[in-house]
Amino acid sequence: MNREVTLRQITFMYLFISLSTVLRQIPETLAEEAGRSGYLSPIWSVIATVPLTAIIILLIKSYPGLNIYEIMVHSLGKFLSKIIILLYMLWIFLCIIAKVTIYSLTLQFTLMPKTRSDFFMVILAILVFYALIRGVKTIFRFSELTLGTILILFAIMFICAIGRIRSDYLLPVSTINLKNTVMASKQVIVVGGNIIIALFFADKFGISVTKEQIRKLWFGIITFTVLAFIITLFTFGISGTSLTKNLPFPFYITVKSISFFNIFERFEVLVTLICVLSDFIAICIFAILLIRCFEWLFNIQECNILFVPLTVIVFYMTYYVSSTQFEFNFLYRNVIVNLNLIFEFAIPFLLAFVCLIKRKKIKKQF
Repeated sequence: MNREVTLRQITFMYLFISLSTVLRQIPETLAEEAGRSGYLSPIWSVIATVPLTAIIILLIKSYPGLNIYEIMVHSLGKFLSKIIILLYMLWIFLCIIAKVTIYSLTLQFTLMPKTRSDFFMVILAILVFYALIRGVKTIFRFSELTLGTILILFAIMFICAIGRIRSDYLLPVSTINLKNTVMASKQVIVVGGNIIIALFFADKFGISVTKEQIRKLWFGIITFTVLAFIITLFTFGISGTSLTKNLPFPFYITVKSISFFNIFERFEVLVTLICVLSDFIAICIFAILLIRCFEWLFNIQECNILFVPLTVIVFYMTYYVSSTQFEFNFLYRNVIVNLNLIFEFAIPFLLAFVCLIKRKKIKKQF
């Protein structure tokens, strides 16, 4: 059976859409909540992200060829599944608004401080609309081809930055703050939970999923954890905790002091470009998820006609919900972070629990 999307592409997409949040929000929030030892929080995040990955693999194997909605229908019934899908739509809609806001704020903070946010949003709307028209395969292939170059760039930056790390910014690790580092790991966990997108596209993997393909998801979780740890470590080690927690984009300031053998000195421009590309792809993927939820909720085959009204609604709602850095921080930390725990972890855990209870019946069906 021909696969529209592979688990390898899902893994690359997962890493790609998580990059912008790892670079911007994670160092700042960890510095604020866990202090100097906050760079340990990404390590503790595996306590939640590894079980989530195992649950996703369990559901994909138990319900071959079915997406998250079809899995919910088999597990919870059609009525309850519709309600949960409606809630997923609202959550995804908020995520899109937050991504649009932080995309424009990033460009204003870094490269184009005197440009109005309207300009960035209009350009973004045009690009997203064009990407959606081209289809899911184009978006996945773009992230697949781009991510390798980005990881190489990060490797170069980290090598060049090793000599600038100050050990007194990182050591000694305070045992008093260890509890705070565990609690702060929630900020990493809610980003690692993006791997839930695998369930939304599970019906496009084909009926048979091999062990080699499953390993790609484990590779994604490991790579995400390592990236979050290294980026936070370098940000804390170069900029210090006090500066990190008071800046909206501390990693951008950190890379300003990094040069490649005194030849290339504008790494921060590339970091901004990475964040913009990550936000762009994330908005595209979340828009596709929103459309898929709409199709499931109303039993519609094709909803491409919704691209234009959806773009207009997101454009205007961004101003009412989150248009400034202060409003974005409130939306992200108090709303999206907590909602992510529910939709990325609580609901999949519930589905896995029901799956284990009904395992014998499920085997007879599939």
